[in-house]
Amino acid sequence: MADSNPQLKALATAMSRAGAEALGALVDRPVRAGEPAATESPDSIRLDSEHVVTAATVPALGSALVLRFSKLGLARCVDVMVGGSGEISGEIPAMQLSIVSETAGQLASAMAGALAEEIGLSANGTASSVVEDAGELPPPPYHSFAIALEIEGLEAGSFSIDMPALLANKVTEHAASRFQQQASPQVREQARSSVQAKPAAFAAMSPTPLGTPAAGSANLDLVHDIPLQISAVLGRARMPLREVVSLQPGNVFELEKSNAEPIDLYVNNILIARGEVVVVDDKFAVKISELNPGDRV
Repeated sequence: MADSNPQLKALATAMSRAGAEALGALVDRPVRAGEPAATESPDSIRLDSEHVVTAATVPALGSALVLRFSKLGLARCVDVMVGGSGEISGEIPAMQLSIVSETAGQLASAMAGALAEEIGLSANGTASSVVEDAGELPPPPYHSFAIALEIEGLEAGSFSIDMPALLANKVTEHAASRFQQQASPQVREQARSSVQAKPAAFAAMSPTPLGTPAAGSANLDLVHDIPLQISAVLGRARMPLREVVSLQPGNVFELEKSNAEPIDLYVNNILIARGEVVVVDDKFAVKISELNPGDRV
């Protein structure tokens, strides 16, 4: 059921602007978020190949906020960040997919932090992550909003805000309490006697025009410090459970690769390269021999 709560819509507007500002800083281009449109609340949020689904948690609220981003839209932004034109219409390169996930996490954190600040709570400790299992999502029902994005020079994208009902109740309670604390006695009395509540009004905002960076020198510094998990996989093997539980120290089992084949290098579980094992200063290392092997047909 579409949500007509003006208070939640005002908060969704504040979150959208925070997300647009964060994305604008990353792509170094003006970004504008449209007015949130209440949508039908999904019975469950499905994970698909077209969207990046994130869950952002604010410790002061204790519940997760779900944000869904267009994967292709963020991929175009990432292409601009690495010095490209942003013209992506087909398959997204594996390396850029990893940056897309990290970018979605940054936007989700910025929007969840804005939500906390709007209702007078601390945004300290706000964290977000990409959801890969629908079981990690908070249960429905949700108060859902769809927001369109306008990005200078790029095809328009969009994202969705899905606020679980439990979180929505906490948010509206805190927002009402903050209003009571900040308002004058006369305003509080008028609010109590008012028959119909009015939505909060926000002044119109426009992004500050920014210069276009030279190719290859875009705003990647903002994501350089994000930690990534890198795994070097020697090979894989299939074994029945009975054999796995009977393994003992000293047992040997075969992998599907020979020792002459290159090993696979994964970043956040995405295959980005292949290479060979070498020894550097008495430590194992990987010498890269092939990049983006997954892009080959």
